[in-house]
Amino acid sequence: MLFQETNKTRILSQKIDELLKNYKELKEENERLKNEMTALKASNEAKDIHIKNLEEKVNVSDIESEDILSKIEEVLNR
Repeated sequence: MLFQETNKTRILSQKIDELLKNYKELKEENERLKNEMTALKASNEAKDIHIKNLEEKVNVSDIESEDILSKIEEVLNR
């Protein structure tokens, strides 16, 4: 009977050690994923800013093109 109790205690101790190991691994993985998500968010924000700047340049270019076209049409109509 004492041997069985000792064996059960040893098995429970091993299971607890396994659970703690898994918990630590998952905690580290969670932290890594949080860091990766933070980096991806920062990258996404930088790309959004870059896209907005490009859109502004395209809009300015369109306005300039329209202005040049209207001047050409004005000259041709004279």
